[in-house]
Amino acid sequence: MNLKQRINRHIIGYTKNKKRKKYWLLYFLVTSFAVCDVLIIFVLFKILLPHLLDTTPYLLPEHAQEYTHISTFSLTGPPVNTLVFSPDGKTLAYGSYKDILLWDAETGKQLHTLHEHDGTIATLAFSPDGKTLACGSKSKQNPTILYDIDTGQIKSYLSGPTSWIVYLDYSPDGNTIVGADENGLIYAWDSNTGTTSQPILGTFAFASNTKYNFYSTDYINVRWNWLVNDKNKGHTPQHLNSIVKSDAIYDIGTIAMIPGPNLLSIFLSSHSYPIGMLEFSPDGKILASSSRSDYQPFNITSGEILLWDAVTGMPTNTLRTPGWKVDTLAFSPNGKYLASNGSKRWSDSQKILIWDLTSHQLTSMIDTDSRGEITSLVFASDNKTLASGNEYGAVHLWDITGQIR
Repeated sequence: MNLKQRINRHIIGYTKNKKRKKYWLLYFLVTSFAVCDVLIIFVLFKILLPHLLDTTPYLLPEHAQEYTHISTFSLTGPPVNTLVFSPDGKTLAYGSYKDILLWDAETGKQLHTLHEHDGTIATLAFSPDGKTLACGSKSKQNPTILYDIDTGQIKSYLSGPTSWIVYLDYSPDGNTIVGADENGLIYAWDSNTGTTSQPILGTFAFASNTKYNFYSTDYINVRWNWLVNDKNKGHTPQHLNSIVKSDAIYDIGTIAMIPGPNLLSIFLSSHSYPIGMLEFSPDGKILASSSRSDYQPFNITSGEILLWDAVTGMPTNTLRTPGWKVDTLAFSPNGKYLASNGSKRWSDSQKILIWDLTSHQLTSMIDTDSRGEITSLVFASDNKTLASGNEYGAVHLWDITGQIR
């Protein structure tokens, strides 16, 4: 009897030990795979990825060029719709809902607050001498107003348009102001008299859009290029107050670049989604357009910026950006840098991306330390000071060179 009990106990013990060995083997395999996965991820993101930075636009923070936060002009308020520096870089103006605020960019002192608008501020432009600020707004009564910078008082109202003015620009000599409304109607004003009696010379680019910042609407995204070719002068009328429209302009992703009134359009149609922003380089040779690309799993560069030859309309480069879409662009005055937003990519805070247009590489990634989406970017005349505004009304100044002042 004792012998049978011993045999049974031995068999039961052997079976339990065998099961324990199987469990330990399973634990060992699971732990080994987990450790291997961690090592693979570490090697991929800490060792291999930095070596691939020359071929991918994604830039790790520790490899980015240094930058410095200079100052903050506003903390809370309505979304910042537009930002503009005076030609000397000493004054910063920004439109936020129905108000325009003027700041001393060096001291941070607020100079003027302009309230004479019954519609949303859409665009601002300084005259070349820095003494006048032109404002375009969503107002049916006075959509375009000229302000005296020294006094903050209204100088004059520009006659003509009764719809939303989405873009304004001064000619280099300051005698002509060009504006465009949301339907594509182009206006040219004599900046001294406020009447539409001046010739327009240059190239303008149109694209359709379905949203202006946070005010949902259908409007025309337009940018003007004052670079003039002699061959266009003979075809340009001395008076212009005519609409320039085409059904193709309203197609998704299509850009119409027109080298003057009543001339044939050059259609650029490489975007698959609506255009976020159009911007000419300071020398007028490059047109930058932004949008988003098709979603692809594990793709961190779904936003795109296309660079076009402004004369031929041919694409020259494509910048793949970290972010879901790109809807804010700004060239530096010397044309060496392009700033863009990196919206919808990071959950912690929004980023500003600085591109080197010589190498077409991402050189700096500014952490704004805010979840507010970037709505406006503009460079100062020194080529290194960048102003940004976001949806929460905050306006910040950055030194993209990292030189602490």
